[in-house]
Amino acid sequence: MRHARAKERSTEAWPDDSQRPLTRGGRRDFARLAMRLPSWIEKPNVVLASAWVRAWDTASILCKQAKWPDPIRCTQLETEGGTAAVNSILLMLCTRVEQNSVVLVGHEPVLGELIGRLLGGGATVDLSKGAVAVLEMDPTEERGLLLGLVPPQAVQKP
Repeated sequence: MRHARAKERSTEAWPDDSQRPLTRGGRRDFARLAMRLPSWIEKPNVVLASAWVRAWDTASILCKQAKWPDPIRCTQLETEGGTAAVNSILLMLCTRVEQNSVVLVGHEPVLGELIGRLLGGGATVDLSKGAVAVLEMDPTEERGLLLGLVPPQAVQKP
């Protein structure tokens, strides 16, 4: 799951980009999506999130609206991507085999790179802000099957 729509990058307003917040519209649109998720996706065992403000706030909205477990900080998701980041996340997921359902809330491009790797190729899936990708993963093979990809626009009011 990619964080909801955030404020534009600004080194003046947020010298530390990890502190950049969600927009009011991003919060509203993601809350609409989060309320509907329990009817589409089984309740996860754990929600792991980047502690960067925009991702953490997205995870908090998700857990409140969907009535899912409170998020747990996952430092592996606090990244701008790359092979090392994807490998680190995969390793972390494979150690959580006993938890049959894990939600990740993070950033692009690392989430798109992770999905591409799980689908078995070098391709990257471009997740829009607030999008939810649902994968079934075989941790022993580090492979996955994409079951669904839902952008936040799917539940916006006309």
